[in-house]
Amino acid sequence: MYYKKVLHSLFLFLTVLFISCSDTAKITKVESSMIVFSAETTPEIDAATVELIKPYKMKLEADMSAVLALNEAAMFKSNPEGALGNFVADLTLKKTNDYCKESGIKPANLCLLNNGGLRTSLPEGEITKRRVFELMPFENELVILTLSGAKTQQLFNYLGRINGMPLSGATMSINNKKPGDVMIGGVAMDTTKQYRVVTSDYLAYGGDKMRFFKNPVNFELVHHKLRDAIIEFIIEEHAAGRKLSAKKDGRIKVVE
Repeated sequence: MYYKKVLHSLFLFLTVLFISCSDTAKITKVESSMIVFSAETTPEIDAATVELIKPYKMKLEADMSAVLALNEAAMFKSNPEGALGNFVADLTLKKTNDYCKESGIKPANLCLLNNGGLRTSLPEGEITKRRVFELMPFENELVILTLSGAKTQQLFNYLGRINGMPLSGATMSINNKKPGDVMIGGVAMDTTKQYRVVTSDYLAYGGDKMRFFKNPVNFELVHHKLRDAIIEFIIEEHAAGRKLSAKKDGRIKVVE
């Protein structure tokens, strides 16, 4: 389970806490091990330990099972674009620019993510916090990179070569693995201008062969995790009385 590490850390913390409360005891060595929890009592730990951890495990289960919103239709990833990729890229750009406004910094022009970072689909109906953790299990931070026009062109060249990735704030066509008709914010891309791109820290450091992100004009941490942005957006949509929705809209077209 994805929360085994959380429970393991909790167990280790409580152990250290109890030892440290003694006036005479001193910690001379700390050893850690993975404890696997299931519906049945795990033979690796005694009943007292199970009872100690039980309320925390129950609280974690309740939190992860909480329904955040309802999804109008199942979302899947695909190329050159997919409903899931469009959904996550769009909300990432929106939430990032919300954070920028709060911090008084310039907004991002576009968002680029990767399909590999989206680990599962979003089903129709109830979306729980657990599902979001399954979708985005990584602790990736949001980063805004200011790119030169030349670097931005390399970004779209990359998208042409690999037949698209989750993209927001821009549209393009792909013809024979080459980009065309690139529009950013509804305006034709200008290679003499700089553009601000929000992405994950993993990609910002060149992950998934996104080498065009290296040596940007500027590198800014947004100080928010990508997964937290997803959860916040979903909760906000539900609070506004809206179901989650996304579709393929032709933002990346392959021209035969």
